[in-house]
Amino acid sequence: MEKLQNGWIKSGKSIVKTYFIDDWDKITEFLIFITNTIKNLDHHPDILFHTASKSITIFLTTHSTSGVSEKDLEFSKRLDDWIEQNK
Repeated sequence: MEKLQNGWIKSGKSIVKTYFIDDWDKITEFLIFITNTIKNLDHHPDILFHTASKSITIFLTTHSTSGVSEKDLEFSKRLDDWIEQNK
């Protein structure tokens, strides 16, 4: 696995990042933001939500290109920006 900027990791044909959020209200807000980003970008990442560790793991890839595309990079940037603004 190759480490990328802002904690993202290249894993196979995807980029992956796990966010840990302690506050349940913030988790809910982040999940709503992810849903809106899916709609706005028409891009559908795989999402793993683990309630015990309060973690959300995002797997971004573009199946039509068999790898990471500009949409994946834009999606990852929007997630990181939201986290930064909502600390």
